[in-house]
Amino acid sequence: MGNLTEQMPKMLMGQELEKAMLSLPVYDAAICKADAGTRLTALDEMTDIYVPSAMSYEIYSKIYLAMLHSLKKKQTRDAAMQGNQNHKKLQGMGYHSVLGGPDSFSIIGPSGIGKSTALAKSIALSGGEQLIVTKEPYAQIIPCINVQCPHDCSVKGLLLAILSQADMATGTEYERLAVKNRASIDNLIGMVSQVALNNILLIVIDECQNVCRNKGGVNLIASMTQLINASGVSICMVGLPETEMFFRQEMQLARRSVGLSYSALPCNDYFIQFCETLFSYQYVAHHSELTSELLELLYECTGGIIAILVSVIMEAQQIAILTGKEELSRETILMAYKERLKNVQDFVKVKQKKRSQTSSAAKKDMMDIQKEVHDDESYVDIQAVTIIKQSRECGEDVIKLLKERGFFVEEVAV
Repeated sequence: MGNLTEQMPKMLMGQELEKAMLSLPVYDAAICKADAGTRLTALDEMTDIYVPSAMSYEIYSKIYLAMLHSLKKKQTRDAAMQGNQNHKKLQGMGYHSVLGGPDSFSIIGPSGIGKSTALAKSIALSGGEQLIVTKEPYAQIIPCINVQCPHDCSVKGLLLAILSQADMATGTEYERLAVKNRASIDNLIGMVSQVALNNILLIVIDECQNVCRNKGGVNLIASMTQLINASGVSICMVGLPETEMFFRQEMQLARRSVGLSYSALPCNDYFIQFCETLFSYQYVAHHSELTSELLELLYECTGGIIAILVSVIMEAQQIAILTGKEELSRETILMAYKERLKNVQDFVKVKQKKRSQTSSAAKKDMMDIQKEVHDDESYVDIQAVTIIKQSRECGEDVIKLLKERGFFVEEVAV
């Protein structure tokens, strides 16, 4: 066992971890003197910027320890006994779990806050791209397999996807054999359990919000529970906040979703630091300073969603270059928000900020934009239908949801 754990990278902490996760593309201020085409092309490099946050460190810790926990179960006496039980199940004989255990956890948060990037970096730093090879007995252990939850919550589809990823990593043909033999779901669970027992440390299932949008979601989670009990492998479920509401319905679901839960950023020190980093990558002819007014405006436009923040600043610079304004200013930021981020405006929710510093002119512009977006009656009708549908699917109070999204609702006693 000592030989196995030694093949995992050292667990990083503190400044060492921050340095490993930080991603800042090379920037030369002389680019601002180049022609418009060159600057527009270079602007795309801003998508590679990543500044780790407290969320990044928590996800890394959770991923690393989950892999280590699974690795400690490999090639043990209990693992050998579990392998025999899995073989009996494939033969249609009696079966019971030897390893078992609540080895699943969740990472839940809204789209755009950086979950996927933090997860990818955490897996890489935990050795997710390097096979662990043992000689006696010979085995190729895959640190991590990353699959997406099928949109229809097909148990068979998910199990075949796991086998496919394992085949690509180790050069085996488990998926082809399963398809050729038309394996049933029970046989597939047994096969995947055996493969995971011998060759996998962690299975990441992304887009888990699909389980609460399909009636087959409960069956999929039940199958994952069988997989955990029969393989000792850790399973990480990643999804949007609605996933959390689904898991709260039953105790057996809730205990499978213990883990990390996040929301959009408040206007805190990290948000300010990230804005400062983005402002250090300017491709317009005239450099702009990040003032408290611009900072407040950026928070109002993005609601603390990092992906939207990057998009707003990139689009504002693109507009500034194309229109000849050549400045990352309040005007170009508002133009980017109004003209190019129409589809995300309804999903931006501004939380209570640390301080109010937005000028009255900036606030008026924001109110005018919001009014213009919501004045269209057909738009409002579509949003109302969408909210009502969401309340039915997630079991939430429709009145509360409508009020939260700015609708006037009058309740009448019948």
